[in-house]
Parts: sequence; structure tokens; C-alpha cells
Amino acid sequence: MSKGEQINNDRKNLERILGGRIEQRADRIAPGINPVAGVEVIYFEADRTARAARQFDALLDSAGELTVSSGGIVSDSCRITLPSGQCFLALSFHGDLDGWRKAVEAGARTLGLRLARSQGGHLMVSDGQSVPLSECKVDFG
Repeated sequence: MSKGEQINNDRKNLERILGGRIEQRADRIAPGINPVAGVEVIYFEADRTARAARQFDALLDSAGELTVSSGGIVSDSCRITLPSGQCFLALSFHGDLDGWRKAVEAGARTLGLRLARSQGGHLMVSDGQSVPLSECKVDFG
């Protein structure tokens, strides 16, 4: 058995043990394209030079007092760049969807950032833009 076949077999065994498919880096798609029950994905306008984690923290720190009753929020390594050069970073949340959404919107409002969502093959930006995802650059990392 070749090394590649062994790796493939190992991955299949892990998937069987874990009860689901392990996503391969080359197969990743932008979060929010395929909806997941109980999870919401929002993209927030980003600075291409600052670390994504720092920008995520700044967004939440700017939201004011969080009144979320349950769940959590995480940043994702996905960055979408529009043809205009505008960048958006993904975050997702679960649990109190309304509470987390309000927190993200409050932070974005305080920082003067646009928000966006994936809808019907487009990135729908809060300023009214609708940009086909096929025209955007999607990076993970």
C-alpha cells in the first residue's frame, strides 16, 4: 500500500470513528453558503493588514455589554475579498442567535464597519451591494 493510500484509509477510519466527513483544505467553501441549522454566519469588514483575531476581538469589545443568554461566537479563517478590494472576515455563532447578531451589529456600528451575508450565491453587503461570490477571492488561513 502506498503512503497516499494509507493516508486515505486513515482519514476514512477517522471519519467512521467521528461519525462524519473530515473537510479537506482544498474542498473548503466559504461559511454560510451551505446553511447549518442553529448556526448563523456573518462577515464583517476587515483591514487587510491587521490580524484577524485582533479585529474579531475589537468587534466584540466594541459591542458594549453583551446580553447574550446562551451559545458562543467564533471567528473563522475565511476572508472574502470583493473585486473592489473590500475584505470581509467570517464569524459564526450559535445559541442565542438574536443576541449574538445584535452584539455583532452593535460592534460594527460602533466601529463603522459594514457587515455581509452569503445569500443565493452572492455576498450581500449592508451598504446595498450584492456581489456574486464567483467574482470574489475566497481565502482560508
